[in-house]
Amino acid sequence: MVGKGVLARCACAAAAAAIAIGPSHAQSRSCGSPTLLVRNVTQWTSSGPRFGRDVFVRDGRIAAIEPEGQPRSGNVATIDGTGHTLLPGFVDAHLHLTIPGGLPPGDRPAHELTRIAGQQLLRSGVTSGRLHLATIEDAVRLRTQSADPCATLPRLQVGGPGLSGGVDRDFGSFQGVKSIEDARSKIDRFRAAGIEWVAIHDAEKIAPAVREALRAAVREAGLRIMASGNSPDEIAAALSLRPDTLDYFDRSASERYADDLLAAIRAQKDLVLVPTPGVPTRTIAYRDNASLVEAPSNFEFLSPDDRDFVLSTARNDLGGAEPARSARVLQSLPAKFAQLRHLGLTMAVGSDAGSPLHFPAGAIWWELEAWRSLGATHREASATEHGARVLRTADTGRLTVGARADFILYRGDVEQGPFELARVLEVVKDGVRFVAGGRWVAN
Repeated sequence: MVGKGVLARCACAAAAAAIAIGPSHAQSRSCGSPTLLVRNVTQWTSSGPRFGRDVFVRDGRIAAIEPEGQPRSGNVATIDGTGHTLLPGFVDAHLHLTIPGGLPPGDRPAHELTRIAGQQLLRSGVTSGRLHLATIEDAVRLRTQSADPCATLPRLQVGGPGLSGGVDRDFGSFQGVKSIEDARSKIDRFRAAGIEWVAIHDAEKIAPAVREALRAAVREAGLRIMASGNSPDEIAAALSLRPDTLDYFDRSASERYADDLLAAIRAQKDLVLVPTPGVPTRTIAYRDNASLVEAPSNFEFLSPDDRDFVLSTARNDLGGAEPARSARVLQSLPAKFAQLRHLGLTMAVGSDAGSPLHFPAGAIWWELEAWRSLGATHREASATEHGARVLRTADTGRLTVGARADFILYRGDVEQGPFELARVLEVVKDGVRFVAGGRWVAN
């Protein structure tokens, strides 16, 4: 996440310099889109499970969903789904392509950090998402790279540098908004580069006339707005931008959202909320049980030396300000999350992966479990079509004929027990298997 006026040490600034890509993002093996058949699986839908289904995949798309036992001829790779749930691939509406704390300094390819984060996200079942905070050049390269079905990272829509009223100089991935002319100039550059999202932070620190010019420039360019909502003042100002999404939640000391602020949020009927409660939830879990930070999945795809460095950074963070900040936030989070749920607006899952102590590995599952612990149903938390609504992609987030073959085979009944990364058996993106039998199989 981004704090008031500055990057909140989520390694975003450092990552901005490192988010270049190279050939190691693509699988070295020949990829293609094999023909797949998932047999006798429980198909997840937003209206309830459908038992005993065969899901047939051809050319990277779902070609058929039929009652179990339909004959199939030819060379078909079969996955036994008996007793398990087939989920759509997750759409992470708010992610950073980095590892908390970054990697140790040294002479290494600039794309290394991005490669590892992308693999951890895809390994966790995130098959598409929205990248938050990157330089223009790197965002465009990552979006292009992620469109390759063989790329070992989620398919991405991208935001360029975050724009803020709280900074007076420009960083690579986070820039100030100084005037009407400055706002228009920055949006012109975003549009010319093909950036899809404009992230706006500290909107209350942007003069109203500049804010209006910024909003108009974004809409004229055909771009979309992600607005930060960490405090009542920031939310109120952000709403004047009529954003497409309002990310985060009120982290102020207030116990609840004020009624007038809730009414203003509710009035924007097309607004999608992306609250990200998984970050403080995971931080406090690590504080209370420090051994959890050592989970092998947190360090998958890291060398032993990199693992030691990242683990040391995480332990230092546990002894710093993050746990105290998260503990304060969690005091009012149940009431505030309930208020947001009851607004009647769409809420989409965004993990904020890459924030302090929030490894890309499993970040989406921590987010889902945070939703569940805060009162959301399993089905509500798993509503991947809401993330697809953020991206405006009709062929993702759903298990329907003609949709992209993005899915997760999840051990057992997804509506029973906690959400867990350990229960991920298969991950398929565009018909290509990246996880099989609970193990990463891409080269």
